Amino acid sequence: MMKIYTSPTCHYCNRLKTVLKEKNVQFEEIIASENEEEWNEITRIAGIGMTPAIIFQNEIWLPNRDFRTPEELVQRVEHFTANPMRHLNLEERLDQMHNTVKNLTLLLNQMGTTIQTLNNKVPNPVPQSQQQVPQQQVPQQ
Repeated sequence: MMKIYTSPTCHYCNRLKTVLKEKNVQFEEIIASENEEEWNEITRIAGIGMTPAIIFQNEIWLPNRDFRTPEELVQRVEHFTANPMRHLNLEERLDQMHNTVKNLTLLLNQMGTTIQTLNNKVPNPVPQSQQQVPQQQVPQQ
C-alpha cells in the first residue's frame, strides 16, 4: 500500500488526498511531525524534507520531481501497479545514482549554454558605475 507523508498545514497534501480518494486509490497517511524518526529517515534518503512524500514500491516520490499534479501521481500509481518495479540491489542503486548525477550535469550544462546564448542576444547594459548622473545646477549668488 502507498504511504503518504503529510503535514496538516500543507494545502497540496490535502488536494492530493482528495484526488486519490476520488480515484479510489488506497493510501496510508502518515503525519510527518508525529512520526519524526520515520520522517527523518525519509528526508535523509530523499535528500529533502518535502510533503507530500510518497512511498510506493520502495521508491520515494516527491512533487515537482516525480509528479506535477495529483492526476499525474494517480497515473504513475496505476502504471506501476500494473507493471511493478523490480527491487534494485546495491550495485544497481549505485548505477542509478551515477546516471542521475550524469543527467543533472548534462542539464546544468544545457542551462549554462542557454543562458550564454541569451546573454549574447541581449545588449550589454551600461554598468551603474559608468552611468552619467545629471549635474544639478546650483544658482550663483
